Amino acid sequence: MLMEKPAGGERVVLVPCSASSARQWRSLSEQLVGFEPRPIDLWGHGHQHRWHGSGPLHLSEQARAIQDVCPDGAPFHLVGHSYGGAVALQFALSHPDRLLSLTLVEPSCFHVLNELDPRYIDEIRAVAEAVSREVTCGDYLRAMKAFIVYWGGVDSWDMLPDEKKTQFAQVAVHVAHHFWSLVEDNNTPLTAYAEIDVPTLILCGSHSPAPSRAITRLLANAIPVARHRTIPYADHMSPINRAAEVNTLILEHLLTTPRCPSLKHPVRPGIAAR
Repeated sequence: MLMEKPAGGERVVLVPCSASSARQWRSLSEQLVGFEPRPIDLWGHGHQHRWHGSGPLHLSEQARAIQDVCPDGAPFHLVGHSYGGAVALQFALSHPDRLLSLTLVEPSCFHVLNELDPRYIDEIRAVAEAVSREVTCGDYLRAMKAFIVYWGGVDSWDMLPDEKKTQFAQVAVHVAHHFWSLVEDNNTPLTAYAEIDVPTLILCGSHSPAPSRAITRLLANAIPVARHRTIPYADHMSPINRAAEVNTLILEHLLTTPRCPSLKHPVRPGIAAR
């Protein structure tokens, strides 16, 4: 049973995954009664302009959108999925004092896989290279097919209507940018995440790709006040195709987080919660 809804309209910034938009969080936003949801769009997605191309699209550039939507310095809750989870972590590393809580749904922090068997990072690099190769030659549909099939399963692309495939193709260049920033540009050591001393919920699906599941375990061990939860039979796109379960877990986390951002947490739950 959920606790009573809070007073004061605490803000909840919601960061979507690659090839998605703020609309991804519509059902969660509708349930955030007593909060102030602020879903954002990333460069080239939703209502946000395309990346201007005057320099690399670093995670820090994406994280500025979080700062922009909460410019007054007041603390807030932060939720991110996949690439959006990596963006959220980038913000958390730079501004841990701004956060009331952090929720990460399979954050795509691929650089931490260097701590494990090289087959994990090799698997991700193969997907990244397939997307970049097709983008380079201009076949955006094939680029997005490689992306969607990896995260959603072998039939996920073929089941999409042509209109949706065309929409995905329009963001293929940005998806290639995302892979670059996640695989090649980020050299943050795993130990750095110990500085994120805020209540953190980390979610993953039991049927998600092995590298994605491994990342959640590594981060749950690294972040001092983290709880790890696995959603049975869910995949990487659980915020969309298993929204009811994901939303319930996020709401529980928001409602049970102490409202004082400076409150210290002597007990480290780690990955005890499954």
